Amino acid sequence: MQELITGANLALSQSQCLVKIKTKLAAHIGLDVTAYVLNAQAKVRGDADMIFYGQKQTPNRSVELVEATTKAPYIAQFNLNTQLFDADISKLAMCATIDGQGTINAIQDIQIELWENGQLTASATVKSAEKTEKALILAEVYRHKDQWKFRFVNQGFNGGLQPLAEHFGVEISDQATTPEPQPVPAPAPQPKINLSKITLDKRNNQINLQKQAHGFGEIKINLNWNQRTQQAQAGGFFKKLLNQNQGIDLDLGCLFEMQDGSKSVIQALGDRFGDFNGFPFIQLSADDRTGALTEGEWLRINGQHWSQIRRVVLFAFIYEGVPNWAETDAVVTIYVPDQPPIEIRLTEGQPLGMCGIVELVNQGGSIQVQRHVRYVPGHRELDQAFGFGLRWVAGSK
Repeated sequence: MQELITGANLALSQSQCLVKIKTKLAAHIGLDVTAYVLNAQAKVRGDADMIFYGQKQTPNRSVELVEATTKAPYIAQFNLNTQLFDADISKLAMCATIDGQGTINAIQDIQIELWENGQLTASATVKSAEKTEKALILAEVYRHKDQWKFRFVNQGFNGGLQPLAEHFGVEISDQATTPEPQPVPAPAPQPKINLSKITLDKRNNQINLQKQAHGFGEIKINLNWNQRTQQAQAGGFFKKLLNQNQGIDLDLGCLFEMQDGSKSVIQALGDRFGDFNGFPFIQLSADDRTGALTEGEWLRINGQHWSQIRRVVLFAFIYEGVPNWAETDAVVTIYVPDQPPIEIRLTEGQPLGMCGIVELVNQGGSIQVQRHVRYVPGHRELDQAFGFGLRWVAGSK
């Protein structure tokens, strides 16, 4: 394993590698990790070349961002495949920005690790106390002749996430909503990246997403969490990655009601995964059994058929482990095309096994997103709380 100093580089031994970014954050500090796919002019070709919390992969998955839900430690990981980089791509820049007030010296040292073929190839350390800037260009993977190399950059950047993104050529939208149409027909403007995030909490518990002329497209809901039980912490991070610790298994699901009055449930329990292209146009994509630095679980709604859906109630339940929501760091994020991500955190844990998190209601074709975060013992009580009237029997997965 090679320890890199600022400016040092080494050749990648294979096309697929991982770059891990590790630090510890105070509860009131956020860190935004981003990557920019750059051409020979060190600029993005378009918005799809910026990887961040609102767009976690390139269209061809040459770059993927995975983040843990905890802050101490905070761990982000870029999965890279240089074979999938287009011929006009010269570099990938990986960066970190403090979210909100403050500068990099407010956090602990940042560890950067390069992993190839399951082995730690190189590491580098950013001495955060020496940094007075708000952002950092941490490292880069770049093309040198016919070879790809990794370099530890460690370069400060004055300005927040938006100035950093604009430095690399990303066009940033100043509004979270779609601009009013012009009275005279004009060529459609290029879409702009929206860096906004919406957090629904007790005080701000509802938002309406207006009906789109072209439909809502693919609506994606992600559930992610991290095990922090004493037993799991003692086992270490990599044991959690290998699922060698037995901790909490959190499951994502939903109750749904169609416009014709039909109702049912989507969940891994009982293998009721649904269908994205057919009825009910809702599908559960994965069942994550670890919750440690993975993409978690995804549920997709086919927004092209939103007119056929009356409402969807998203829920999570603890399939295995002691009901202790406070230790899960669970977060649900809703991704709707052309809208900022909507985040709901389950931080008000009660010793009950299930949580009705958020309800999506069809209001004349728009989507009303209503936060509930209501804890109940089980499926029957959740059904009663939201008035579905389904018949429940014991099941397993």
